[in-house]
Order: sequence, then C-alpha cells, then structure tokens
Amino acid sequence: MIGAGMNRFSIAASIVVALASLDATSALAQQKPRTPPPAARRPVQKPSRSISIGGYAMYGNISFTAKQSFEAVLGKASGPIAGGGARVGLPWGGLFFDVGAFRYQATGERVFIFNGETFKLGIPVKVTVTPIELSAGWQFRFRRAPRFTPYVAGGLTMMKYQETSDFATTSEDVDDSFNGYHVMGGAEYKITRWFGVAGEASWTTVANAIGVSGVSKTFDETDLGGKTLRFKITIGR
Repeated sequence: MIGAGMNRFSIAASIVVALASLDATSALAQQKPRTPPPAARRPVQKPSRSISIGGYAMYGNISFTAKQSFEAVLGKASGPIAGGGARVGLPWGGLFFDVGAFRYQATGERVFIFNGETFKLGIPVKVTVTPIELSAGWQFRFRRAPRFTPYVAGGLTMMKYQETSDFATTSEDVDDSFNGYHVMGGAEYKITRWFGVAGEASWTTVANAIGVSGVSKTFDETDLGGKTLRFKITIGR
C-alpha cells in the first residue's frame, strides 16, 4: 500500500511540474516583444511644375547706334518707345520664351550734306522704327525673395524701318526690313500674384541695315540697332 501511495504521489507531482513548466513557457511567450512591421514607404512627391503665361505693356527710351545720321535728320538720336508682348515660362527650371515689339516714331527734315555741313531741305520726313524681338531666357528665383525675379535673355530681332514724306516719290521713301540680334536683362517684382512691374535694359545690333546711300553713307554708319531702357507692367503668373 505504501509503494502504491508513493507511486501515485510521484505521478501527481510530475503532472504538477509539467503544468507549471507549460504555464511559465506561455508567460515568457507573452512577454517577448513583437517586431513591429516595417513602415510603409510613402511615395516621394515631386514639386509640381506647369507652364506659365503672361503679357506685358512696355514703355521706355531708345538711343540709336547711328547717332550722327539720326541727329542730322531728326535733330536727336533717341526718343520714347511703346509696345508690348507675351512671355511663356516652361516647366524646366527658369527657362522662358518671349515675343515682344515696340515702335519709335519721330518727324524731321530731309537734309543734304556738303563738305561736312548739313543743309535742311524743308521737306518733312517721318521716321518709324519697329523691332520685333523673339527671345529665349532664364529667370532666377530666390526662396527668400519670391516676389523678386531677375532674368537674362537674348535672341533674334526683326527690324522694320520706314521713311515717308508727303512730297517724296516712291523711290525716295524707304520701307525695308532687316534681321539682327539682341541681349537683355532685367528684374520683375510681383505686387500681387497676377500683377507686377519690371525694369529692363537691352542692346540690339542690326548690322549693314543702313549706310548704302543718303546721310548714313556720308557718316559711314551701318548699324540700325541701339540701346533701350524699358519699364513694363506685367500681367499673369
């Protein structure tokens, strides 16, 4: 009986120990930290870029390279200009394209030059100069000054030159077009998102446009280009 009791006691003790071990293993399993799932990767958002379109009105002053020729006929080699244009900003950095035109017009007298002396003939003449400019350029943007945008550009100039008189024959009047080049630089300041002002300076060369005959031949001046200072009122992005 004692042997049987001891045997039963041993079996019961073994069961208790086994249950205690199983319970401890379960507790350790619950305490083991779980490895967090890898964070989902968010797609990198690229800055949005789009085409911007704007227009402008332009006012300023031009000083012609052929100074002596213009002074002889018009009494001055500079004068006011007015015009306008449009600009398209492309979605690649600060690249933009610009097309603009302005007009200079003044009235003087036809002249005759002999031995370096200028004689006015009393025949009124109207001189009209109309450049059309096709430009490509780059705008510089600054994070600390988002309203202020300097720029540089250059391109092709198509220059239309006209001389007309009331008492002149068709052969005496002039109506020609010439090609040249220009460079410009300036800065725009945005007063609001869609409205701004700009200041600009340009230099244009139209070589071999004049100097074949008349006053320009006497003074040996062949370039119809010049320098301009311009003020712009801009509208658009």
